[in-house]
Amino acid sequence: MTAQDRTDDRSRSLSALADALDRLGFVLSGSAGPELARERDRVARLLRGVGTRAAEPDAPLLVVVGGGSGAGKSTTVNPLAAQPVAPAGVVRPTTRLPTVVCHPDDHGWFASARVLEGLVRVEAAKAAQAVGERTLLLASSAALPAGVAVLDTPDIDSVEHANRWLADQALDAADVWVWLATARTYADEVGMSYLRRAERRQALLAVAVTQLPTGQRDELLADAARLIEDQGVHLDRLFGIEHTEVVDDQLPASTVAPLSDWLASLAPIEQRREIRRRALAGLAAAVPSELATIDRAVREELEHADRLDRLVEARFAEVAPGLEAELEAGLSLRAEVLDSWRRLVGGNELLLKVQTTATQLGGLVRDRLGLAASGRAEQVQAEVGDELVRIIDRLLERATVATRRDLEADRAGVHLLERHPRLREAASDRQRSLRSMIDAWQAATTALIEEVGAPRKARAQRATLAINSVATSAILVLFTVSGGLTAGEVGIAAGAAAASQWLLTKLLGEHNVNRLLEEMRADLQRRVAGATAAERRPFDDAIGAARPPRQVVAALDEHRRGGG
Repeated sequence: MTAQDRTDDRSRSLSALADALDRLGFVLSGSAGPELARERDRVARLLRGVGTRAAEPDAPLLVVVGGGSGAGKSTTVNPLAAQPVAPAGVVRPTTRLPTVVCHPDDHGWFASARVLEGLVRVEAAKAAQAVGERTLLLASSAALPAGVAVLDTPDIDSVEHANRWLADQALDAADVWVWLATARTYADEVGMSYLRRAERRQALLAVAVTQLPTGQRDELLADAARLIEDQGVHLDRLFGIEHTEVVDDQLPASTVAPLSDWLASLAPIEQRREIRRRALAGLAAAVPSELATIDRAVREELEHADRLDRLVEARFAEVAPGLEAELEAGLSLRAEVLDSWRRLVGGNELLLKVQTTATQLGGLVRDRLGLAASGRAEQVQAEVGDELVRIIDRLLERATVATRRDLEADRAGVHLLERHPRLREAASDRQRSLRSMIDAWQAATTALIEEVGAPRKARAQRATLAINSVATSAILVLFTVSGGLTAGEVGIAAGAAAASQWLLTKLLGEHNVNRLLEEMRADLQRRVAGATAAERRPFDDAIGAARPPRQVVAALDEHRRGGG
């Protein structure tokens, strides 16, 4: 594989990582989210820039002139261009719009969005018409060598966030850094942090100390060189610009002549290729450190999401055992309904006769007996259904309210609720859904009885009009039905259950009854689990949407290990 092939592979990998970063929302980071989003955009833009620049190694170099407020960036750029292309101001912040100055032959390169994407290009001569914060002024000057463009940036210490954002974007796009600091500010930590960033990226770096007092040039430059070296930063050049009068927003040309000559030395195509190769290799090597803030935030958001998942899981996991406890305590059915059913099932074996002698009874008698049994069965099943819906609805509501309360008490949970206000709203159609679920379960029980009892049909032919009554008996046997009843009513409930048990055993056999009850209970549990999952789904979906995507996490892990 050639060096260019390796560069191309690395560029594609970094571009893919930039695309992955675009998917990060930082919902769970709360108030830090907007700043993290800006950092995400900065890093993604930096990564994409690698591919753009690697694709055209012969393109003009972008030399970015950066520094703090009052360092003299514009008054230094203007004499390099031999004209006042970058207006200097007296009100801080001074430079408000970045201005790129290039040889006329290179104008087309910088007029496109191949570098500094997202900025609207405006000719410097029309600067007064520039509106908005994301504007890039363009100027041409034959005083600059073809192949080298100079970018005057806003202040990196500006009180205005938009200015700092533009300065950072410009420095991220730089092939070469020229850092300006005054004789009073060259040791400031803010400036040193940028120089360390340039070092991590292996950028070609020059520092110019401006406004040097007469007679102190050598002493101050030696001190600046020592401090910069102590930071582990390697300079290609260190320039000194003495304090002098500024005329028409320009320093005298002689004061910037050494800097101008150095820029001219970078212009030959072979030199440009080497500088760009070095810059791109440095950017690629610096990816783990550039990703550090994003990587740390993503890992924190994963921890937040995992914790919120556990909160939701713990609350909704209480529904199933809660239902079991409620059913073990018994369903609260009306005593008169249970007594009516007990008398029907147990009295003179009426229902059994309907089942086993259907072929011997006259059609009218058979139909009347069947209709009576079916009517009472529907009444009992309606009672059971209403009670089950009430119990399950209460358990789901309890889990939902407890989940909201837990989220309100969690910092990341509050951010989630703010992003998804519907999580605070009560379910509007839960009871209707539960009613449909229980009806479906009761219908499935009827079908199950037909399946379980099939082997015994040769010995006991059962009339299909009574199968619903058999299902009702099975449902009553499945549940203890003494909950909330008085002592006398408990006896009625026990009698109804006993009569139902007797009927089932006569019709199906003890083994089949046990199988039937086991499958009925499992079916109800599955359906309740489905209703529970549906109730918690909005919480799961919200957390899932806020969770950093797995592909992004994997890409960050790879590049953290240096695999990019």
